[in-house]
Amino acid sequence: MTPATHEAIDHKPGQIDLVIVTMVWISFLAYSLISAPIPAVNEPHYLCKAKHYWQPEWCAGDFFLESTNAHTVFYATVGVLTPWCSLEQTALIGRIVALLILSLGWCNLLLTLHSERWFPLKVCVLFLFFQACGSFSGEWLVGGVEGKVFGYGFLFAALGEVNRGRVISAGAFTGLAISFHPVIGIWGLLAFSGTLLLEIAPAMIRVISRKSASETAEQPVEVGLAGQIPVAHGVYGSLLLMACALPGLIPVYRLLSEAVPEQTKAAANFIQVHYRLAHHLDPRTFLLRAYLCYLGLLVLWIALAGRRSAPFCHGLLAERRFNRLVGFSILFAVSGVLIGWSSLPQRSLLLKFYPFRVADLLVPLAVAMGLARIWPSSGGTMLSRAGYASLFVIALVRVHFVSESNRYSAEQTADWISACHWIDEHLAKDVLVFAPHDGRAFKWYAQRAEYVSYKDCPQDAGGIVEWNRRLQFLQKWFNAHFDDEKYTVEELRDFRKQTGITHILTDRIGPVELDPVFGNDTYDVYDLTTLD
Repeated sequence: MTPATHEAIDHKPGQIDLVIVTMVWISFLAYSLISAPIPAVNEPHYLCKAKHYWQPEWCAGDFFLESTNAHTVFYATVGVLTPWCSLEQTALIGRIVALLILSLGWCNLLLTLHSERWFPLKVCVLFLFFQACGSFSGEWLVGGVEGKVFGYGFLFAALGEVNRGRVISAGAFTGLAISFHPVIGIWGLLAFSGTLLLEIAPAMIRVISRKSASETAEQPVEVGLAGQIPVAHGVYGSLLLMACALPGLIPVYRLLSEAVPEQTKAAANFIQVHYRLAHHLDPRTFLLRAYLCYLGLLVLWIALAGRRSAPFCHGLLAERRFNRLVGFSILFAVSGVLIGWSSLPQRSLLLKFYPFRVADLLVPLAVAMGLARIWPSSGGTMLSRAGYASLFVIALVRVHFVSESNRYSAEQTADWISACHWIDEHLAKDVLVFAPHDGRAFKWYAQRAEYVSYKDCPQDAGGIVEWNRRLQFLQKWFNAHFDDEKYTVEELRDFRKQTGITHILTDRIGPVELDPVFGNDTYDVYDLTTLD
């Protein structure tokens, strides 16, 4: 008997192992802190919103912070820390909690798909290696804290509960996934609904064809989840799903039913899909390398899916169910690609719902699971331990060198933080600042309202159109008033009158007929209120 086999027998199949959960959690947390140093690229976007949700006076007047909330559940839960903790502390605590939920959901699902104790940790290492190599539509799972990390954690937990036949708790977890991130939760629910239909289809066909009881007895067929649970449990699970999902669905409904002209909605969809979030939503902008890599992953997944793992308490049905789930996510993504490359007039409307998002993660996850089944257990041989450890180190090294913080020089980053801190320490709380669009996390460091930020785009149609108008106004104004190669006092006074901006933080605008109130090697701060 091999060590791996002995370990699988000693470990009760499907049981959550706190040691493995802890190791997966530590792996996720280490990858998170190295790949996305605080603040990660999206943390200022979400956590500043969360802080403003609990403290509306903070950065009052900021265009983005006062726009319609889309992720209310995330703001209401994680944001509760912000009145007592700094944004940095909130980010760290949020990551710890979110990744713990993700680790528990991860292990809850994977231990229903394979009986080996170390399987969740092996898949974790392989998946993080794939994530470090890239993605199809820019989707990631482990990085900063935001609603989707909670969403995926609850979604994985729900799928694990389904495999165990616990549909009541599965309904609650699915509802929580939808509440924390409606896009992920709903796509996951749709994929599972398709999977369930495939499971019950044979039973429905048998009923329609009216096979005799003797034939059925001689040739038993698995009827799937629908034939294994009491009807009452299914009803209770559905009710819990709806109750837990409503806190996240109500804000989304308000966004989608916003009372604005259809022309505004169409413009907002176009701006969001083909401009601001084209790297996530428009398949025409995806790299050829991404298409080729994911095509390779699909071929590898199909090859690995044909290899059966040793059945245990949950049987092969759970494995088939997960493969079908992956298949439906791929169907959604392929539909998105076809829509994206078509000339349908509704193309922008359909693509705004992120059809690639779930497949972008489930495909590498499915491949990682297939590889982990055929790669010897990390508890079995020193060679396999060294192999997984090496992959993990390679993943950490790669993401360190491509992390967001490395896009800026150390000197530029230090000057940026210094200028923002000066604003925080010297300017009134009610100022309105224009900051450079490539500046990172202005509100995070300066704690002041911003006129507009390229990163911080609202999600309501009216807000998206206004965001685009402000960006276009700034570009046109600065270009139009530089014909004499300087910005005069009168021009700046007109600029302040049109925008309400009180201060300009810049590294490139000039020369200006106004002395800066602060300056370092990279940035200057100009006070436009002196022109009043």
